[in-house]
Amino acid sequence: MGGAAGGPGRQGRRPGKRLTADPRLRAELELCERYGIPHSRLLGGDGRWSDLDRTKALAWQQWQRTLCPDCRTRAEEWDPAKGGHQHAYVTDTVRCPGCELIAQERDQVPEGRPGYGIKITLLPRLAYEALHCDGAEAG
Repeated sequence: MGGAAGGPGRQGRRPGKRLTADPRLRAELELCERYGIPHSRLLGGDGRWSDLDRTKALAWQQWQRTLCPDCRTRAEEWDPAKGGHQHAYVTDTVRCPGCELIAQERDQVPEGRPGYGIKITLLPRLAYEALHCDGAEAG
């Protein structure tokens, strides 16, 4: 059975061709990367890394390197000569209340050295209150 990453029938194929064509495989390999498990384990295997698992992991890593770090698209997707389209994507503007709150808080961070290293995160309100409780409410 040809066509699997690294399997028979692989000769002459572009690296990542199946990854490009198969969004489910991309989602599965992304999950495998997140949890550090081989693809065969995700599919119900015993968790040992096979040659095919290693080939898929390396193909995934190589495919990820073809993505723009900002917009996460691939140059091929925009290039008609490579099967892409000049309007492969359209922009969609959304407002995220969490990002808006972070931006507002960032405006309060001092410029220069006093602001170096300051990180702004979002916490659920109950978690924030638990972290910053002075004990006055107890009892």
